[in-house]
Amino acid sequence: MDALDRKLLNLLQEGLPLEKDPYAIVSRQLGVTRSEVAERIKRLLNEGYIRRLGGTFDSKAMGYESILVGLRASEEQFADVARYVNACPGVTHNYRRSGFLNMWFTLSFCSSAQKEALLQGLRDTFALSDVFEFPKVKSFKLRVFFDMEGG
Repeated sequence: MDALDRKLLNLLQEGLPLEKDPYAIVSRQLGVTRSEVAERIKRLLNEGYIRRLGGTFDSKAMGYESILVGLRASEEQFADVARYVNACPGVTHNYRRSGFLNMWFTLSFCSSAQKEALLQGLRDTFALSDVFEFPKVKSFKLRVFFDMEGG
């Protein structure tokens, strides 16, 4: 990763401009071509420096609720359960964790029936008995910024 990559990562953390061609604006800020910005972003995604590049929306303002789900999947079925969960609309932030509950994900949904269908589908498809809901009591939004150009 070079100095230009670090500067690009800082700009991306601040957010892309809400413009027709945000990469053109970023390219001007960096003094490089738009295609170089796109190539660098693609490489940084492939190398794992960028996990996700996309919008963040206020799901509650859009009429959705969200919960955190913790479940226990055997090692033999873990990958299949993860694929099932990841294919469900409204699922984000699916992670493996150590401990009894070894998979955690967030689920946004617009109706209790939608939520129940997903969770019951998990239980039935994989014979899971340990699937727990953790409703959001309070929302915490952290503005994390990793200064890639600092010492």
